Amino acid sequence: MKSNLIKIRIYDNNHKLEVGDKLNVELSYYDDKMSYDTDFDNNYYLYSKGISYSAKLLKKEKVGKTFSINIIKYKYNNYLKSILSLNTYNYINTLVFGNNTLNQDIKDSYSYLGLSHILAISGLHIIILFKIISFILLKLFHYYRDLIPIFLVSVFVILFSSSITSYRALLFLILNYLNKKGSVRYSKLDILSISMILMLIYNPFIIYNTGFILSYIISFIIIFKDEIIKTKYKLLNIYLTYILIYFSTLPFVINITNNISILSLLLSPILSLVVGYLLIPLSYLIFIIPILDYILKYIYEFLNIYVYEMSNYTYLIHIKSFNIYLILAYYILFIFLIIRILKNKYIISLILYSLFLLSIFLFKFINPIAEVTFIDCGQGDSSLIKFKNSEKIVVIDLFNSYNFLKNEGIDRIDYLIITHSDMDHYGDFEKIINYFDVSSIIYPYSDIRFNELLNNYNNKYEVRNDKLLKINDDYIEILAPINKYDDPNSNSIVLKLKVYDYTFMYTGDATNEELNDILNYYDKNKLKSDVLKVAHHGSNTSYNIDFYNKVNPKYSIISVAENNKYNLPNIEVCDYLNKYSNLYMTKDCGNITFNIYKDKMWISKYR
Repeated sequence: MKSNLIKIRIYDNNHKLEVGDKLNVELSYYDDKMSYDTDFDNNYYLYSKGISYSAKLLKKEKVGKTFSINIIKYKYNNYLKSILSLNTYNYINTLVFGNNTLNQDIKDSYSYLGLSHILAISGLHIIILFKIISFILLKLFHYYRDLIPIFLVSVFVILFSSSITSYRALLFLILNYLNKKGSVRYSKLDILSISMILMLIYNPFIIYNTGFILSYIISFIIIFKDEIIKTKYKLLNIYLTYILIYFSTLPFVINITNNISILSLLLSPILSLVVGYLLIPLSYLIFIIPILDYILKYIYEFLNIYVYEMSNYTYLIHIKSFNIYLILAYYILFIFLIIRILKNKYIISLILYSLFLLSIFLFKFINPIAEVTFIDCGQGDSSLIKFKNSEKIVVIDLFNSYNFLKNEGIDRIDYLIITHSDMDHYGDFEKIINYFDVSSIIYPYSDIRFNELLNNYNNKYEVRNDKLLKINDDYIEILAPINKYDDPNSNSIVLKLKVYDYTFMYTGDATNEELNDILNYYDKNKLKSDVLKVAHHGSNTSYNIDFYNKVNPKYSIISVAENNKYNLPNIEVCDYLNKYSNLYMTKDCGNITFNIYKDKMWISKYR
């Protein structure tokens, strides 16, 4: 929505608004806070697109219509959606309009093969469009100049493609055209630099857009590739150029995909040429002449099948996201390597560079520090436990935690423990079960709603109290459910986790009814723990002073969202826990990590 010159992104789940509608609105503004170092910064992403605020729509009144240039894009997109086959429309919507609506399995397949860049509008798309228009004008009208093709490409970018990389490529085309007309000749690097300066003047926040960064890194590499790659074989030159681009953008690629595909390194340069130079022109052609879909739709169907099948043969190495320090270290080594290659003295630099990459992958297997992380997942629960040297990976509840687990470079989950069947404890189940190699799914025997949820899975295990999972010298002990209850919250798994010399008590959404049964069943020594994950996000339905006294935690953790509709946590609960322990809440701290090594434990908070 635009108010005067200010753009606002508005979230409203129930509306029938269209581009061009004029509204009187009441809004609730908010910030999307980052929860950990490598979290996606949605605020800066919006700023980079010229959007100043995020808001929820509280009230709206439609008062008329106004003209917006986006109406043309909106109407034509809807027209194509009504006449094109589903596969074709999804590709046109992705490659021409910049809205990726492909099936998630297909998106993942492109990612695994290292072909995700083809699905994002880039300079390549705009250059291909420019060459198509130039070719048509030359063959039909014998027009060989650049002015009209540039004008038509400009009209297309303004009306249909609003991506940052589109504007970057268009600006490069215009500056290159003007360069030919002037008396002073600028190099390609000069033109690239001028275009970057102009875009930063227009919107300084654009520097936070990954597409912007990648497009300039790739353009820079292409300008200087002939200085680095010296071979007379054209295909080898193309292949090595792709490999050079791949490693020059590796930190950003890893932060997007969190994996390196062995197959993609071997095949992606070839597939990029075949798929890119087939897929992009084809999409523009159908965009202009939609009736061609009756003939060409089978190409998209074949492509989906081919990419999906090929992705099944790739082997993925999962890599943890790079923080700013790793990114800086990577590029220092990479630039040093390139300089040494130019001087033809690169053996030592290549060894150092390779060791750096290898250490990033192997560090988790030789890291003696265990980590227990309470994930800032909003109004829900999720925790990640990494035992020393990645001996075991345990996830307890999984609401809104997929992105963090992926960013951690995890390739397997040994125990996936779902304390009970409320959505705010298993919300990311499908994503996690499909992406990670999950060995065991553990759930409470008394919760009948799990029968439907886990019906299609074999590696599932019902548990009740007195179940012990040994992990070398550490363990997970299931303390409850002891009985069956009518309330699903009362059927929560309650467990005690031991890591080195420290213990953690997890209570799910256990109610007073269940907590009282635990108090009656176990003695004080069994319940005593260093850290308590407070039940039910600090609700008064789980406010049990006797239980708190028996656990006697040094630290208490409440997983809760800021300004949640339930008005949690309860003030009385917080006051009591603050008085007798150190209380931390995810809404204030972001991710909360307990780092443990033998008899030492220290806490890392993001905020």
